[in-house]
Amino acid sequence: MTADPYPGYAWLREHDPVCPVGGPHIPGRMWLVTRYDDVRACLVDRRLGSAAPVGPDPHPPGMSHLDHPGHARLRRLVAAAFTPAAVSRLRDRTARTCARAVESFAGRGSADLVAEYTREVPVAVVHDLLGVPETERAPAADVLDMWYRAKFQQPPDEVKLAELLGYVRKLVAYKRSHPGDDLPTRLIESGALTGDELEVMVMTLIGAGHITTIQFLGTTVLRLLDHPGRRAALFGGDIDWSRAINELLRLDSPSHVAEYRYASEDMTIAGAHVAEGDVVLLSLAAANRDPNRFPDPGALDLTRDARPHLAFGHGAHTCLGSHLVKLETEIAITTLFARLPDLALDIPSGEVDWGYAPTFRGPRALPVTFTPSQGPKTSPPPGVAVPRPPVPSGRIGLDRKGPPATVGREDRGDGEEG
Repeated sequence: MTADPYPGYAWLREHDPVCPVGGPHIPGRMWLVTRYDDVRACLVDRRLGSAAPVGPDPHPPGMSHLDHPGHARLRRLVAAAFTPAAVSRLRDRTARTCARAVESFAGRGSADLVAEYTREVPVAVVHDLLGVPETERAPAADVLDMWYRAKFQQPPDEVKLAELLGYVRKLVAYKRSHPGDDLPTRLIESGALTGDELEVMVMTLIGAGHITTIQFLGTTVLRLLDHPGRRAALFGGDIDWSRAINELLRLDSPSHVAEYRYASEDMTIAGAHVAEGDVVLLSLAAANRDPNRFPDPGALDLTRDARPHLAFGHGAHTCLGSHLVKLETEIAITTLFARLPDLALDIPSGEVDWGYAPTFRGPRALPVTFTPSQGPKTSPPPGVAVPRPPVPSGRIGLDRKGPPATVGREDRGDGEEG
C-alpha cells in the first residue's frame, strides 16, 4: 500500500466505504472512511471528537488533539503568524534558504534531493519562523527522525520521544533568554500558556511545520519531472501557481489520514454503525481521488480547480500552515528548476522508494543528475550516497520561471489539520 495505495482506496470507495480496520497497537474498533462526501462531513461532525477519551500521555494535548473550546483557545494564540500577509513576509528569507540549499550541491552534478533539499528546506523554514538560529538547531534528518518515531511510529519510540522533548525544552529555554520578533517570544511574553503548554505548542509547530511539507515537496518534484510539458507551461506563466499547487496537493496528499476522531455517541456513517468510543480514520488521500468529486482523479491536471480538496483537512482543524506550505512549494520548486534546468531523475520513477505510511506518503530518496554549475564542488551531508554523474542527453529542462503566486489567491475554501 505504501508504493501505490490508490487502487486499494478505489476498491474501498466502491465496495466498503466505511471499512472496519485495526492493528495490534489500536485498542477497540476502528473505521476507515474513504469517500469524499463522507470524509468532508465527518471532519465537521461534532460527534467525532479529536480528544482521546483516555489520554495516557502525561503532557498537555496539542491543538490537533483538542476539541472546542480548548482547541480554539490555542489556535487563536498562533493564528496571526500564519495569515497570508504574515506568511508573505517570509518570502525573502525562504528564497535565501532555498538558494543556499541548492548551491550546496549544484557543483557536483548529482544529489539526493530528499536528503539535501526537500528535507532541509522545510526544517530550516519552520526554525526561522520560530526565531531559532542555525547554531541552536538539530540537523534536519534528526528533527524528522525524532518527530516521526516519537509521534507516528507504532508503538512510539520512547527514546526518540525523550530526545524530542529535550530538544524542545532546549529551544524554549533559548527563546526565554534570547527574545526576538518571533512567535515563541510573543507566546512567552503573553503569559497565556503554562510552561508545559508552551513546550507542547513549540513541539506541535515544529512537527506540523516540516513533516508534511517534506513529503509534498518530494512528490511535487517527482510529478514535475515526470511531466516536462506541464512543468514548462507552469514555469512559462501559462498556469497559475496557486491553482497548480492545489492540484498537486489533491493528487498526492502528504497526509493520507487525518488525526484520529473518536465517536462520542452511537452513530451511522454511510450505513455503517459506529459505536460510542470507536475510532474513525478519515482518509484525505482517498477522498481527494474520489471520481464522484474529481473527474479522472488519477490524472495530473494543473489547470483543474481542485478546490475544495481535503489535503489540509476541513472545518475547525483545517491546517493553520496551508499558506506557508504553498509559499514554500512555489519558492522551492522555482529555485530548484531555475538553477538546475536539466535536472533529471537518476532512476526510473517506478523504482522510487516511498515511505512514512500509513499516516503520510512521500519519497524516501530522489537521486537526480544535472549539469554541474561553475561553482565549487561540495560534499553531501554525512551518510548521503552520491548518485553517479550525469550522462549527456537530450533532456528538456526549464529555463524560465513563471511569475510568483499571490499567497492565498486560490485558497478561499478548504484546505492538514491543526
